[in-house]
Amino acid sequence: RGCRSPSKFGVAARSLRGLLRKGCGILRVPLPGSRLCLYEDGTELTESYFGVLPPHTELVLLGPGESWRGCASDMERLLDAFCSQGPAVAAAARSLLADERAPQRQKLLEELIRTLGENSAAEERQHDQGWFQGLEPRFKNKSSYMRYSCECRIRGYMKEVSGFMPKVHPTARDAYKRIMELMADKLKSVKYNGCYFDRREEAATARLCTAEGWFSCQGPFDSPDCPCKHSINPYGNRESRILFSTWNLDHV
Repeated sequence: RGCRSPSKFGVAARSLRGLLRKGCGILRVPLPGSRLCLYEDGTELTESYFGVLPPHTELVLLGPGESWRGCASDMERLLDAFCSQGPAVAAAARSLLADERAPQRQKLLEELIRTLGENSAAEERQHDQGWFQGLEPRFKNKSSYMRYSCECRIRGYMKEVSGFMPKVHPTARDAYKRIMELMADKLKSVKYNGCYFDRREEAATARLCTAEGWFSCQGPFDSPDCPCKHSINPYGNRESRILFSTWNLDHV
């Protein structure tokens, strides 16, 4: 097979040179500068290595300037297809799911369909009615609700801080109250940092998400980032919006 097509061809040869010549003829690749490698890991073939390969070994024919990193290259092509041909991939997945019986494969297909069915690009209520299900009519677009959601969350944090007052030692209570009031005044002055969740916020440093609405876990307090690469886009669908309300961006 070539590195840019999933189509496979059966070719037999007594030598690497003979196989390369036949492969170039079938795939219409120029012979000068071409080479063969293993599909699974990209190892390039030599004449001596070719002699010990088992029958039916899957090979990739590389033209001049082409490279193959094994199965990872197929995964890259697959991810590119998801990003550029989402509706077509979702339709194919639904077709496969109709006849699929293995629970694990069913789960993968269902998750794939759900992900590809997200409408994160839509912003206004009329363009994604399902996303706004259960929300008050006053919210006309996703970003305005997400800004409100962030303000509510931070107000909730301040309420917890205030509720802790009775547990503070009497000798420190006045100082604690002054600090709490100072924090509250600063938060009010910046509208409780609602910009954190608003993807329309022009200043990238003022929001915690990308312009598309993706949030990434920032990792534990003692690590520079999250090794698990958790991410979520609450702008995608109603389920993600609800799930995001339980998300702690500090990984705890």
